[in-house]
Formats: sequence, structure tokens, C-alpha cells
Amino acid sequence: MKIPSLPQAQRLFTQPIKPHLGDKFKAAIEVFTSSPVNKELNTIENAPVIAVDDPFKGRKLNHDDLPHYFGMGLYGLSSSAIEMNKPFTERTYRYGEFTDPDDINAFLDQLDRLDGEHRRMFQHIKPTQELLDLAQKMSDEELSLFAEFAVTTSSLRFGMQNKDISEQLISSLSKLSDEALSSTVNTMAAILKQGDDYKKPTSPIGDDINGNEPLVMQSSDENIDWFKSSYKANNTKTDLAISYANLLMNKNQSDEQLTQLNSHLADTNLQQSSGIIDMMSLIKTHQNDEMLAMLSEVDKDNQNDVFTYLSQQTNYQANKQYYQLGNGKHVAQQDNISDPSSRRILYDNILEAYNDIGLGWINDTLDEIKESPAQIQNQIWEKLLADKEKSPDQFIHSDSVQKWVTTNVPSMQMNFHTQQINKIYDYNSERLVPDLLGRLTFFSSGNSAHSSTKNDVSYIKEPAVT
Repeated sequence: MKIPSLPQAQRLFTQPIKPHLGDKFKAAIEVFTSSPVNKELNTIENAPVIAVDDPFKGRKLNHDDLPHYFGMGLYGLSSSAIEMNKPFTERTYRYGEFTDPDDINAFLDQLDRLDGEHRRMFQHIKPTQELLDLAQKMSDEELSLFAEFAVTTSSLRFGMQNKDISEQLISSLSKLSDEALSSTVNTMAAILKQGDDYKKPTSPIGDDINGNEPLVMQSSDENIDWFKSSYKANNTKTDLAISYANLLMNKNQSDEQLTQLNSHLADTNLQQSSGIIDMMSLIKTHQNDEMLAMLSEVDKDNQNDVFTYLSQQTNYQANKQYYQLGNGKHVAQQDNISDPSSRRILYDNILEAYNDIGLGWINDTLDEIKESPAQIQNQIWEKLLADKEKSPDQFIHSDSVQKWVTTNVPSMQMNFHTQQINKIYDYNSERLVPDLLGRLTFFSSGNSAHSSTKNDVSYIKEPAVT
């Protein structure tokens, strides 16, 4: 605050003010009048300045910049303005939901633990008492990891519809024990690293110079998520992180079960984690221990393990089939991923097979059906388990599953591909200028990196285009 002139300062000093401010003001006047030089300073521009109390120890937060993370606010410290006609009015402050300077200082202490981009990330999370309590439980490293995960799952990205879930995530984490919290924060870091390490598989038909699949046309289900189903979409890392966040926010595991689950997620790859998280999210609470027992037996170094297989249910590329025209070019049918109810049925069947027969038998079955389309896996397991229960004597030999697959799966695939090809013909007939597709022959499912020569199916006659 500047003193306009000595007479005015003296008049102000006679007004009722708080003792500590009065002492400061009096001291300032004495300093002013004691110096002969200051007698010359009687204009506003040259007036001395009285220091204003700074309860935040000089820590300033620039909240005028634009947010770095779209969809999230950038929180800064704000204060009430000094009114010249009320120079001794107590100033007020706000930082997120905090207004008390002591609370604000306590939160700024947490922010000071972070450096660089992690500090910037933490400024995008709304300061609340719950976040303050949570941050005080974490080590500096854990706080950095949490800030990165919270921003990854809450900031908007082109084509994605996620919203700021940080407050709900904080609320869920606050309920965890110290051991479970530490385990979960470190798993968040592992999930993000799995996304960074993930290499998107190549298309079964390859890509052109622009990275696009050289398709004559692609038919798609109605109401499909175009961005997630697009082969070029690269939101896999964020999708996995959001799935894990949703698991935590809808938690139906005990702290002990969550800690055990985290130990496995930290030792897997993105596809395995995707299958594990989705299964744990959908099964019933009483099935948690059964799934964790199966997870403990899984060979995570085997690329054909059961959880990599199950991850196809939430992978759009695995729910895509390619068909070849007579001229060697290709068309494709892209389906939506299966709904949660259908996936839950499949997971129930897998757990039933594990409890009744064991993981070895499941692995033997997967070796026989892994090349079949993701969309018919429910149908396969429903019939397989029903036939085994009905005729157990037919499944006592080492090659029993292989014989069952040879007898039953080709007809399932034939019916499925006929439906897919009909979808393509129907889609083509509704286009403004339909293509003359002619005969279509099954080439490959999206979950296969090579052309399939097994269970060949073709549709001989294309329906007439009107």
C-alpha cells in the first residue's frame, strides 16, 4: 500500500484499525518523517510502500495460463483485491475449495514436493481436503505417479468422451489401507508403462503408405464408436488406464484382494491387463478369489494365455473380419465389441471350467479355438460345457477337445461368416453408388496376423442390387 502524502497518512492513522496494523503504520510514518530525503517525496508516484502480509511465504501460483490438459481446469491461488477506500479490510483467499490460509499452506506444501511436469499436472487436480489427506499419505514418488495417472484418465482427447474423474478416483483411493494405496499407485504407473510399450499389431492385409488399410469398403454395425473401432485409433493406453480407474471407483474387492490383483497387473502386458481388469470388473464379488486363484496359475509369458484370449472381447480389431474379392482386393465387416452382459456369461463359463476341470484343460481348448472369431466365443463355450456335462465319457481322452472342435466349430464359423457377408452386401446395397462385389471369400479375422486357410467359407451369389 502506498502512502499518498504525510497529512493523508496521519488522517488514516487516526481511524480505528487493528493494533498490529496500527503499529506497522506508525513505524512506517516514523521512518518516513525521520529522513530528510523523504520530505521531498510528497507525490503518489514517489510515495513509500507498506508491505502487505503474505501468509504463503512468497509462494505464488500463476493461474492465468491456459490449461495444459484439455478438459481439466488449472487451479491457482486467488485473493481479494485491496480497496483504496478500505485499506485495512482483511483480505480473503481461495485455492480450490480452501479459503483458510493454513489449509492453503498445507496444500501448497504438497505441491512443493513435486517438480517439473508432475507439479504442473498436480495443479490441474482440484484442491480439496480429501486430496490433501490422500497426498499426505503418499511418498513423493507416489504423489508424482498419482498426478500423472489422474491427468491421463481425466483430460479429454480427440474422439474420446471421458470426463474429469479425478475427484471420484480420489474418493475411492482415500478408503484404501496404506498398503493397498501404495500397491494401487504403483500399479497405476505399471498400467501407463504397459500403454507406452504396447505395439499395435499390423493389419492382416497390411497398410498403405499413409498407414490405412487398403480396403475396397468397410461395413460397420450401427452406433459403433468410430474412433475406437478405427484401425488407426491409438487410445489404447488411455482406455486401459480408464478401465483400471473404473475398477477402483466401482471397487468390489477387499483391500487384500486388490493388493493381490495389483501384484499380477504389475507383471503383465497391456493385452493381459485388459482381459484381467474387464473380467474382475464384471464377475460377482464371490468369484473374486476364484479368479485370483486362476490368475496365479496363468503363465504370463505365454502369448496365448487365457487373459490375452479374453481381452479380444473388448478389442475392436479382434471383432473385425476381412473378406477377399475375386480380384484379390478386400472388404471388411467391423462389429461392436460384445456387451457387458455377454462378456459376463463368457467369464462365468471360463471360471466354471477352471473350477471343475482346471487351467490346463482351458489352455488345451484355447489352442484349438484361438483362431476363431471373437464374436462366437460365447457360443463355443456354451455348447462345449453343455456337451461335456451331458456326455462326460466323450471327454476322457487327451484328444477329446480337438475332436469336439473339429466336429462343432466349423459349422459355427460357417454360419457366422455367412451372416457377416450378408451384412456387407446389405451395407453395400444401401450406398449411393454400390460396388459390384461378386463372390466374397473369408480371408482373416482381425485377431489373426496372417491369412486363414482353415474353415474356408465363401458366399457364391451376391444379392441383386436394386
